Amino acid sequence: MKSVIITFAGMVFTLYGLALFAVSNLNLGVMLVIAFGIAAIFIGLFCSKIKKLMGIRLFGIFKTVLIVLLCAEGVLTAFIAAYGFSDNSDYKEQAVIVLGAGVRGDRVSMPLRMRLDKAVDYHSKNPQALIVVTGGRGLQETVTEASAMEKHLVQNGVDKSIILKEEKATSTRENLFFSKEILDEQFKDDYSVVVITNNFHVFRSTVMAKKTGFKDVTHIHAGLQWYNLAPCFIRESLAVLKMFVFG
Repeated sequence: MKSVIITFAGMVFTLYGLALFAVSNLNLGVMLVIAFGIAAIFIGLFCSKIKKLMGIRLFGIFKTVLIVLLCAEGVLTAFIAAYGFSDNSDYKEQAVIVLGAGVRGDRVSMPLRMRLDKAVDYHSKNPQALIVVTGGRGLQETVTEASAMEKHLVQNGVDKSIILKEEKATSTRENLFFSKEILDEQFKDDYSVVVITNNFHVFRSTVMAKKTGFKDVTHIHAGLQWYNLAPCFIRESLAVLKMFVFG
């Protein structure tokens, strides 16, 4: 019965991952969901053969390690999610950094739209703050993420004169590093900055912003569609582990 449940769960995850691939850009999170599904199908279908091949004792160790890893993943994901919902901005920061995300052609994806909508809301409360939109051009994108973000902000009432574009970055680390270079040219003295990104991304972004050299950093989270929760949090948990292990 357990093997049937595992196989069924694997099929669900595989189909879920393929559906995500059909409606969004291919990324590590989607690939991990598909890989997890295929692995579960394999384990479910060949559980008895794996057990026989490994032996009862070794198979027991394998099962225990797998359960521990899944539990650790759950705890880490819960922490990342809890941190991501705890906004601490006072809406008095001198600059805003909106981190880039996927663009389909020249249109912002829904996760990125949610970040930008938060930026528009922030702008309505603190219109003097400079806004840095950040992100280069990736696969399946016809323009840079920063360019698409600027267009969306202007269409939603943000004055183009306060928007600064960073169009070279290909990662969160580069988003923040290049954004700091741009902002350092705008301010002679220390300045405060708020980072806007989706909830799953807030913890790592805040830690990396401080490591990059920003002295006064706050954060505001944007939401995320329910169907993107699994790939985003799975990918992010691995990215957080990588950050702490390799710096």
